[in-house]
Amino acid sequence: MVDFICHSSFDHLQWACCFSKNPIQTCEGNNRMRYIIKNETVTFYFDNPKREVETTASQSFAGTGLSDKQVVALAEGLVKKFRGAALGTQQGATTQFLRPLFAYFKATKNSWPTTSADWQITIYGLFQFYLANTSWSQARTGFRMRQWQEKIGGLLEFLKEEEVIPQDIVIPKIDQKRIKSIAKDQPLLGQPRKKLVDLTTQPKKLLVDISVGMTDANYLNAVEKKCRHLIDVIKDTCQEHWEGLMKDGATGRTLAEIVTDAKIEEETAAKRFGTYSGKSHRLCLFASAAQPQGHNWALAVTRHKIATGSNIDCVSIRTLRASPFFRNDAFCHEMDQFSALGNFTALTREQRQAIQIPSLFYRFAGLLSNIDAAAACCLLTIEHPEFTSEALQDAKLLNVHGKPYLLLTDSHYHSILSVDKPRAGKRKSVVLSSRSQQLVKDILQWTAPVRNVLRRAGDKTWRYLFLGVKQRSGIYGTLGVIEGKSIYLNGGQDTIALATLHPALSRNGLDKGSFDYRRLRNTLGVIRWFETGSIVEMSRRLGNTSKVALEHYLPPALLNAWNTRIIRRFQNTLIVLAAYDEPYLLEVTDFSTMADLQHFIAQLIVDYPTKTSPLAEELQRRIGTVQHLEAGSAALVPGLLNVRLSPKSLAFLYSYSDLSKRMLTESDIDKIDVISGLAPRQFIDLATLLKHAAESNRIHASLSESLDVPLLKQVHGGALAMQAGLDAQFSRLAIKHHWAENL
Repeated sequence: MVDFICHSSFDHLQWACCFSKNPIQTCEGNNRMRYIIKNETVTFYFDNPKREVETTASQSFAGTGLSDKQVVALAEGLVKKFRGAALGTQQGATTQFLRPLFAYFKATKNSWPTTSADWQITIYGLFQFYLANTSWSQARTGFRMRQWQEKIGGLLEFLKEEEVIPQDIVIPKIDQKRIKSIAKDQPLLGQPRKKLVDLTTQPKKLLVDISVGMTDANYLNAVEKKCRHLIDVIKDTCQEHWEGLMKDGATGRTLAEIVTDAKIEEETAAKRFGTYSGKSHRLCLFASAAQPQGHNWALAVTRHKIATGSNIDCVSIRTLRASPFFRNDAFCHEMDQFSALGNFTALTREQRQAIQIPSLFYRFAGLLSNIDAAAACCLLTIEHPEFTSEALQDAKLLNVHGKPYLLLTDSHYHSILSVDKPRAGKRKSVVLSSRSQQLVKDILQWTAPVRNVLRRAGDKTWRYLFLGVKQRSGIYGTLGVIEGKSIYLNGGQDTIALATLHPALSRNGLDKGSFDYRRLRNTLGVIRWFETGSIVEMSRRLGNTSKVALEHYLPPALLNAWNTRIIRRFQNTLIVLAAYDEPYLLEVTDFSTMADLQHFIAQLIVDYPTKTSPLAEELQRRIGTVQHLEAGSAALVPGLLNVRLSPKSLAFLYSYSDLSKRMLTESDIDKIDVISGLAPRQFIDLATLLKHAAESNRIHASLSESLDVPLLKQVHGGALAMQAGLDAQFSRLAIKHHWAENL
């Protein structure tokens, strides 16, 4: 028996033959998916780094008449198509495509097509089977139509590109009348799905009277103001949660230090685990809530177990109960919350009652929870919307080769964090803001002990950024990767979330159905669009292309209203220009009061200065004032370049100029930065100009006095004296590659 074993990589396919007893086809590689075919079943294995058991998806093709080699071609296509997708997408794709396909071949008994004509008949038959047959699915026809149009059809097109299906085959499509922009499914914060406020449905007269006469900064002020308010509510709430967490952690460390490791080892060696109570005539354990220092002992023992443990459940509830220092029913009753910790915590009484009994203890023990990760992800998203929630929750500090993803620069106030964006198929790097820098340092400090335990346990998840305590197999307190999923933002039926602990979120409509990471990130992008009116700036803020930002992130209602406003303002501008001296001007415009009309005309005079366009010329001539005409003319008169310098700023300019000319190529010198719109050439030319002015002796005395050349020469001399030291600093400019050294 000859078996085909397939080793697949990104760009090529290699086949090898070997002899074995059982026929197996496998595909392995570094593309996060692999499969094995055995006993007429194809099983996909997904490389889920956080898995506790293998993550798989299987489909049987028994009775279809398909051979293993034919199924290999389909499996290869799925691997190449979804190798960079998220885990859930990979799992869904394998089932959504192979299940109906295998059901079709099993029901029709058709053989694998070999010619283009056979393929076309098979595709049409599959199309009809997918929409109408109920033996493999009970889904409604509308749902099947959407699935075919959005997923199945696209996958068949991909198989055409991979030459699994002939190129001349026509894939059936279903045209449905709907808004093509996917941004309709990207609601803002506080707006549930399908309930976006369509501003075009407002009474037309009200929209015109209020909005058309307003400036760009005030237009849609209610929407923008609400967006900013909700972002501030989330930021303040998460910051309050995080600061309270840090405070309790610091208090917990102070309390735990009262009982030293030496004391714990001494009592363990002597087998003294408590004190005898004459009142109750029984042994009262050291880590019991009944002991005055029970909370100190409990925290100290937990700290000691983390420092020496090599198992992921070294501080789980089950392990602590098995410890001779704890009761075997610890953390079961209300009294086990240690009343002393309740007095020290930054949580309110209502918050303490809402959380689980062990949660307060683990909080003081310095261990993060899923809710804490959710708060941190919100803060990082607000600071850096370029990161998606999936990218942040899957962030790692090191790759498998030891390369750091968190780089600390020479500046103590800036770091570079790199995260993986699976759907984009690339990594995204940003310079952390000061708030994010402090947040990441807090996370590193809290997760360092857990990280060491996971390394000793041989658990590869130690490289992840978010580590703490979670629930595993019904046991609370297991160490591992924590995930701040959306359910920990708005809560569920049995899930405690940020909205549960902080009622301010619910009071502002930030609850289930209206608050998640997608809405948070989308709202941040819309705020940037409000600020600049630019899709390009919005796309930069979100780390996407302009096309993606326009189609996926900007709600059509807002874009339509914005475009309507631009058109209406231009129409009213032309009406005012044509009938500016007519008595019926108010009636032919969209304004109901003379005050609104006068406000609009005043804006036109300011927004269209003279000699900027033909329209501006006519506006200023007909409705402008003499002062505006003179101001417009004076603006075009050549003037002087005013530069305010100090020896230090000029020294930096000289050092940068010399470094650029020495280190950069001509093309790099002329390369324009997309954010600032400036190139190194401009700074070099400015430095050359100032040097020439300061060192030249040919400047006329009158011009020298006008340009204040003597002061320039004085500043120039001071700059040259400082430049040598700056040049030495620039020569040592580098990025450090050791993220842990500043902990």
